[in-house]
Amino acid sequence: MKKKTDNLFSELPCCAKDFIELVIKKMRYRKKVRADVMVELVAHFEDELRDCKTDEEKQQRAQQLIEEFGDVKLLATLLRRAKRRCRPLWRAIVARTFQTIGIIILCFILYLGWFLSGKPVITTDYVAELNKIARPVADANLNAVPLYHKAAESVENLPDDIKKLLSKKYREATAEQKQLIAKWLTDNKEIFELVIAGTHKPYYWQKYEGEEMIAVLMPNLSGFRILAHSLRWRAWLRAEQSRYEDAFSDVKTCYRLGQHLKDGKTLIEQLVGIGIEALSVQTIRDILSEYEINSATLTALQQNFENLIVDEDFTISFEGERMFMYDGVQRCFTVDKIGGGHIDLKKGVDYMLMCDGASSFRFTHILRILFTHPNRQETLISADKFYDYLQQLALKTPAHRQAKQDSIDEETRRIIRGNLFLEILAPTLNKVIELSYRIKTDVQATSTIIAILRYAQDKGDYPENLEQLVTSGYLKELPTDPWSDKPLIYKKTKDDFVLYSVGLNFVDDGGVWGTNKKGKVKQWAEEGDAVFWPVEK
Repeated sequence: MKKKTDNLFSELPCCAKDFIELVIKKMRYRKKVRADVMVELVAHFEDELRDCKTDEEKQQRAQQLIEEFGDVKLLATLLRRAKRRCRPLWRAIVARTFQTIGIIILCFILYLGWFLSGKPVITTDYVAELNKIARPVADANLNAVPLYHKAAESVENLPDDIKKLLSKKYREATAEQKQLIAKWLTDNKEIFELVIAGTHKPYYWQKYEGEEMIAVLMPNLSGFRILAHSLRWRAWLRAEQSRYEDAFSDVKTCYRLGQHLKDGKTLIEQLVGIGIEALSVQTIRDILSEYEINSATLTALQQNFENLIVDEDFTISFEGERMFMYDGVQRCFTVDKIGGGHIDLKKGVDYMLMCDGASSFRFTHILRILFTHPNRQETLISADKFYDYLQQLALKTPAHRQAKQDSIDEETRRIIRGNLFLEILAPTLNKVIELSYRIKTDVQATSTIIAILRYAQDKGDYPENLEQLVTSGYLKELPTDPWSDKPLIYKKTKDDFVLYSVGLNFVDDGGVWGTNKKGKVKQWAEEGDAVFWPVEK
């Protein structure tokens, strides 16, 4: 290569050679293009020096040409630009493409460095905040929680055979199994005295413990369920002995336990409370269907039951869930000097996996977190809107929500659109709202059934319609069906009566029981009616 270059400059003075080599060096361009430019410059000098007779004339003329060319660096720049303008379109496209890719990669590296450098900052103890809103202004001696916890702790480690029997339906138990449970209930009656004492307390407030909301300790919930099933069993055993007042007293205690749990601020407490209330009213209906009970006992039962529910608010509260979301945001979103804070990739993904499980998490979620996810402040604003909207929906009956379902779905999507954090951590709470209306309907239906049976005891026949119960003073008002926004459906039959709600499909199926996928009768099935009477046996 050196030899070829030397041959190329063989006819030129040294100053011309040095000038051309310097220009080529300053071009900083592709090797082939620089070689072409070198040949062109050599040819230009050769043409200009062709008429020179002596080496001295060539030297002088070459020097003159160099001065005319001007600054070497400027000339190299102009030559480089000229060659770029003259290159083929495909080559220009390729060059620009690689340049663009390079810029994108550089920007991505800078963005990723900024993204990964931010860290979440814990500013608020939301567990403490939850405790503040949970506790009323009242003396600690008025709190039922210590008594309930003591009772629940006593049944947490029950033998497996007793646990299995307690969850068994009374009608399915053998005589020996009933005797075993009866003995256990008698031997542990002090446990139920604690529960009874707790139900006489006016307040229930839990002291929530844990470093973060997602890890808030909820002790004894399983124990509360065992206590509820135990009270149900004791009510059944007492009813079998014709001790109906005592049986209904146990059911009342069970229901009051459920009411107290519903006063808790977390969603899980409220759901366990609803479950215990549902167990209680179902037990009342079971006993009423099994035994003929006199009017005086029914009257006392109805009065006690109505007094128990007179001030009950069946609306689900989402304040605990709101605190849960606030705490999740502060633990998963960074606090940045530039921008409004973004999801910390590791903590955010770990948190969402913990809440929702790996099965529903996708690689596309990572891309959304990196590039399109709303920032911390936007997420908090959306969370507030979401929970405010849920609280509004909680006041609407299922029939109302069904009529507006399209607009409700659209509004919900609008609030959480593009916010993966809300999509994953905000549960499908429409079902939760529905549960609150189920128990409200259950309670109203049970009170109505007691009134119907009272009427039959006093009048010798069932009423022709529910309005007769109201006009005769057996019922204060007609029971409403939230799935139709009309009264519950009552039909007098030859020897009995039917009372039901149109149920989850919003269709009156004539009082036909709904069933689950296995064909087993289910109170609240997707198809069929929710039948409260007659009791399915």
